[in-house]
Amino acid sequence: MRNILRKFGFGPKQPGFSDWNRLGRSVARHNATQLEGFHEGRIDEPSMQEDTRPPELAEAVLAEVVRLNAEGQGSKARDHFDPAYAPFVAQLQKGGRGLKFCAILGEDEFLVNQGTSHAKRTTWHIKGERITEAETLSGFAWSRNRQHFLAVDTSGRITLSPAYGAVPTDIISPLTGAAFIPTGMPEALRERYQPPIDKGSYSHLAVSDDGRKILLCDDERGICLLRKTATGWQPELLYPSIKLGLAEQMADLEDGETFSVHLDMSHSALSPDGRYAAFGTQDDGHYLIDLDTPGGSDLHAKLGYLSEYPHDACFSDDSAFVTFNSCHFYNGVTFASNIAETKGLDTPPYEEHPAQKVVNTYLRVYASAYLPQSMTGEPSGAFLLAGSGIATCVTAEGKVLWELEFGSSAGSVDVCPKTGRILISSYSGMLHLLDPAKRQQPPLAISYKPPLETHRWLFWERLERPVVW
Repeated sequence: MRNILRKFGFGPKQPGFSDWNRLGRSVARHNATQLEGFHEGRIDEPSMQEDTRPPELAEAVLAEVVRLNAEGQGSKARDHFDPAYAPFVAQLQKGGRGLKFCAILGEDEFLVNQGTSHAKRTTWHIKGERITEAETLSGFAWSRNRQHFLAVDTSGRITLSPAYGAVPTDIISPLTGAAFIPTGMPEALRERYQPPIDKGSYSHLAVSDDGRKILLCDDERGICLLRKTATGWQPELLYPSIKLGLAEQMADLEDGETFSVHLDMSHSALSPDGRYAAFGTQDDGHYLIDLDTPGGSDLHAKLGYLSEYPHDACFSDDSAFVTFNSCHFYNGVTFASNIAETKGLDTPPYEEHPAQKVVNTYLRVYASAYLPQSMTGEPSGAFLLAGSGIATCVTAEGKVLWELEFGSSAGSVDVCPKTGRILISSYSGMLHLLDPAKRQQPPLAISYKPPLETHRWLFWERLERPVVW
């Protein structure tokens, strides 16, 4: 290893320590200064430097991180080597299973899913220094008040529990494809509607704070609400829907052609109070649905997208605000709306309405969450928008609190007010734990007032086991 380092001019002292950190911090410091100037209005466009630390040095540093983990000293790895993303991109581009759902379970306990419905899935349980393989789940999520833990196993069975691993309070049998057939279709349309497949996984999950509503989203079936009633849990398909233009979509079918559901970029969110659902797809959105009208669910508003494809939605903790993101390639636009001010609106795409306050103009948001006042210092809290390698924390009024490069695209975000921590999973196989109460000094990546990253776990299949950095 020392020979490799000498070959690239990185000194004979502790392998790569001084040069690895020095070179990375120099680039990060320049980029942080540029981003600060951009957000504070001193420059129009930041000029970023690339992290050019060679892959060979990155591999040597990684070997040291792995060694420290094997010796039970993984938590000390970043005392010697700053964590990084860019120097490992060449290896990451060779493939691997990214991370999706993640959850904070306690002060030093976490859960994360690796893989997708189209690849092998593994659920990892982290407890202190130990990383173990847990019973595989296809997805999971906390209610916003952290009182209900929603889990879906590989068969599609849904459980609600007061905590991960606790005895379930509710068990819901897997939904069959029949639950995803729209109601109210004329017979002529019903005959041409191809029944959705039975499937045990979802791309987005949410449960209301009272534990009586669950929202499920899947590209191959649709967006379905589960309501808890006196007779049990009842499904209600929100999308596709006759109310939301399904008949018009099916009117384009050729003679003899059937309609099958394939919702590219489908996404959904449930307000913490259970009153509203927000969702969309690549071809349709942004929809805001009132779930508690006298006649059941009804359209509250349809807000025009400001970039090309609807891609993400998120509610504030008090259920008063919603953000919608639309994207174009890896860029995008996010706006925030006061829900009370949007009732009855049907705004056209690409035209910013006064009820649509633009809060970000460059992120394609892959995952989002909300930080309360206790984690932001802002009276109303702020949205956390995690995009393609960048996470930004911004209020509903558009005030940027901080921004941080984490590398690759976000898979999921979990925010825990009790521990004061943020967990971000990514398709790079990295899992990031942030403490927004502390500032990262010196900056280690592109950042603006960055929160402290306390831990980073690597779930890379080329390693014998996951490691902490």
